[in-house]
Amino acid sequence: MRQSLVTTAAVAAVFFASGAWTPQQGWLAAGLSAAQLVPLLWARRAPALVLVVVTLATAGHLLLDQPRNTMYVPVLLALYSTPQRWLAAAAALATGAAVFPAKGPLDGTVLAVAIAAVAWLLGAERRRALADRAERAARRLHDTLAQTTAVMLVQAETLRAVGDLTAADRERLDTLLAAGRGALTLVRRTLDDLRDDAERAPDLAGVLARLRTAGLVLDRDPVLPDLPRPVRELAERFVAEAAVNALRHNGPGVRLRLDVRAGERVTITARNTLKGTPGASSGYGLAGLAEQATAAGGALTHGPRDGEWVVSVELPAAATRSRTGSRAA
Repeated sequence: MRQSLVTTAAVAAVFFASGAWTPQQGWLAAGLSAAQLVPLLWARRAPALVLVVVTLATAGHLLLDQPRNTMYVPVLLALYSTPQRWLAAAAALATGAAVFPAKGPLDGTVLAVAIAAVAWLLGAERRRALADRAERAARRLHDTLAQTTAVMLVQAETLRAVGDLTAADRERLDTLLAAGRGALTLVRRTLDDLRDDAERAPDLAGVLARLRTAGLVLDRDPVLPDLPRPVRELAERFVAEAAVNALRHNGPGVRLRLDVRAGERVTITARNTLKGTPGASSGYGLAGLAEQATAAGGALTHGPRDGEWVVSVELPAAATRSRTGSRAA
């Protein structure tokens, strides 16, 4: 509300300094001016209603007296906050029509409509940028939650398999595991809804460190070549997903080998001894990554091979400074 108050005060200062309203115009003009400015305080809370009120007051003020271009500045501010395209178009046309009798088609209608369109487009771009930032933050949160939940499930399954537990303890642990699996499924469905090629990758070093603590055997972190940012983030997500799946399906002690081959294209291969049997779809992670790899001009494959579970992704490495032969075993 404080920001809206400051903005409205600034618009009012410009409005009155330009002579859009003077005492000589009388009380009707004063009332219309107030109806143009005061609703702007609620532009963020009720943008559609504010735009309607401000547009009607502005049209009346423009038709009442010799108009000045600053008279429709309040409409521009209301347009900036309004997401509805059809309502914005109606407000722009109404403003253009009201200014036409005094200023004509070019200096009046065309100018007013053009400025109104720019104001709405600026607001639309700001809303899009804010929505993108919110989606990226939500995706990072859900990535972290999914990986952490998977580690917790592995630890709980290990305790159930090797722990000296009573029947009551096992029942409580089964309840915990069922809740954890349900939570992981829900998180991955949410990830599916939030999927976006431009999203940021997880903190790979942090993910691998947590998985090592949970029992993953990984000699060293993979060394990825220099890649364009979207491709590198996809590569890091692939490594994180392959590591989580290896631990979840095979339990503590599983050894994961990661090979990175760099050239005109980068190939990352993850393999581990096949103990468990991953589902055919391999869950959200690999299915989503396969789609993203294809969209980026690459390919992802996975499946059993010679007693191992092998997952491999091939990605383009154009416009990079490749460290040929970089790999991590």
